[in-house]
Amino acid sequence: MQILKSSAAELAPEFGIMAGRWSQYSGLSAMPFGAMWCMIPPGGHSNTDCHPEAELVMVMQGTLHVQANGREEVAPAGTAVLLDSTEEHVLVNPSGQNPAVTLSIYWLPEDTSGPAPTATAGTER
Repeated sequence: MQILKSSAAELAPEFGIMAGRWSQYSGLSAMPFGAMWCMIPPGGHSNTDCHPEAELVMVMQGTLHVQANGREEVAPAGTAVLLDSTEEHVLVNPSGQNPAVTLSIYWLPEDTSGPAPTATAGTER
């Protein structure tokens, strides 16, 4: 077991906010996804971001306003926001006093150009 605390992560400026990629932790290089802690300062926001990976942003502390596809949704602590591959997005911390902390998990989606797999009785996926 390995305990990974956002408060102990080494953060650096990235995307207009502070981010700490999980590659900083030893023994995590074989994970099938990328992950990073993010801290959005009070009144701050990320740069507009768009990438080929799907992304799951989990709000750990504070509240975010997530802007994507011409919409803005409020995501308080305990909320997860799933962003599709290539969906342009911005994370905004509306608080003037408290930072917002997120855990972002991202991965390249599977190729969906072929036929969808079908479930067969007795076969596990």
